[in-house]
Amino acid sequence: MPASSPFRDRVYAIVRSIPRGRVMTYGQVALLCGLPRAAQAVGWTLHTAPGDVPCQRVVNRHGGLASGYTDGGPSLQRAELEAEEVEVRPDDTIDLARYQWWPEPEVIAALKLPDEVLVRVAEFIDSARENVRLSRRA
Repeated sequence: MPASSPFRDRVYAIVRSIPRGRVMTYGQVALLCGLPRAAQAVGWTLHTAPGDVPCQRVVNRHGGLASGYTDGGPSLQRAELEAEEVEVRPDDTIDLARYQWWPEPEVIAALKLPDEVLVRVAEFIDSARENVRLSRRA
């Protein structure tokens, strides 16, 4: 991969925007890049990210930690997330209903995504809100 590309730069910008103590999934990042089926490419891109990109804040679609996380694997990602007060379960997963984050609508609008991607973003956000609502009832 080249040292810089529009995709890589967008992945890094999105991951840098994730607040401390919150997470996004690889699929969310891919969707916000305008490539909803590029979750694996997001993972590879983060594998070579510079140190100022908080890669620990990206998990799989089930909230699972990354098996190939830098040199320390899931235990390092766990430690970095716990340092941000994110609770990691014994099975190396995060409660997405509690910790998953989406950018504000104006940030999403500024990404200038195609309409079909914006529809998918809205669907994902609605689904995430419903999951939070259901988890609070339980």
